Amino acid sequence: MADGDEQEVSSQSSNSTYKVKRTWDHYYCTCPAWRNQGGAPTNARTCKHLKALLGEEYELARLKLKNPYGQQPKPSSSKGKKRKKADDDDADDKPASKKSKPASTKLKAPFKEVLLANKWDLDDGLDPTGWWMSEKLDGVRVYYDGERMWSRLGNLFTPPHWFLDKLPKNVHLDGELFGGRGTFQSTVSIVKTINSPHWKNITFQVFDIPSLASQPFEDRLDALKKLVGKRGGSQRSRQVVLVWHEKVRDRQHVLDHLKHIEQLGGEGVMLRKPGSAYEFKRSGTLLKVKTFHDAEALVTGYLPGKGKHKGATGALKCKMASGSVS
Repeated sequence: MADGDEQEVSSQSSNSTYKVKRTWDHYYCTCPAWRNQGGAPTNARTCKHLKALLGEEYELARLKLKNPYGQQPKPSSSKGKKRKKADDDDADDKPASKKSKPASTKLKAPFKEVLLANKWDLDDGLDPTGWWMSEKLDGVRVYYDGERMWSRLGNLFTPPHWFLDKLPKNVHLDGELFGGRGTFQSTVSIVKTINSPHWKNITFQVFDIPSLASQPFEDRLDALKKLVGKRGGSQRSRQVVLVWHEKVRDRQHVLDHLKHIEQLGGEGVMLRKPGSAYEFKRSGTLLKVKTFHDAEALVTGYLPGKGKHKGATGALKCKMASGSVS
């Protein structure tokens, strides 16, 4: 199948018809078996319709490439037990019963929860003087365990091997896969596709080291500078970057920096409490600062609605207090 092709396939045991489509290196099928493989990356799911259409040997090789750390399906065999009746012949078309759940391809994440931030109020939030400030990146949150990359919800990412080879081993890092300001949707698409040529445009922006969770933030930051810092970092590369932190002078310093970041197309600012440990939960030692949390905005216009909303007001055009327009 060529990129963008779509083909209908018929069930072997019912009158159902499903659609198989290819988008880049993703193959989709509308059957329940393909949809119920939530433990596997989107481009590493399969079903008997894909195997029949693409060839089983090709499918097994494709799945091993797309999900190298996941559980691999076993090849079919005509030997051994007799095939079941026609009712079970197309079992891929039916959800698994409670008694016979399919083996999960999801590995166990090395954490229950990552450090998550509370909100900082622009008007009456706590005094941030002396805290550490950095840009809030509009990327995909990632926890690196020294071998693999995980989402904050414990789902496994599958970066290309050349990307993983750039990362230090035997250390846990917290950061974001980042494609640049204002590119969140394309970044998500890229990091879900192991063979996308656009992985070369993604960087791993590191902002903490959970391996040293009990140590003060300043000590963890020093360790990160030695590891991936811009000057002398032993594992520094174009793909692995340390997020810049600076000490906050006063409240206005935060507000000015927030305005600057938003004018550049960034998302906001993060504040880290000095001397704080890395907590595997939501914590008041980490605060996020974003204008749109509670700020007022001036409505400057609107966009007409589309589809079922045609003839009505669609999105509003607003100007924020920082000067940014959305």
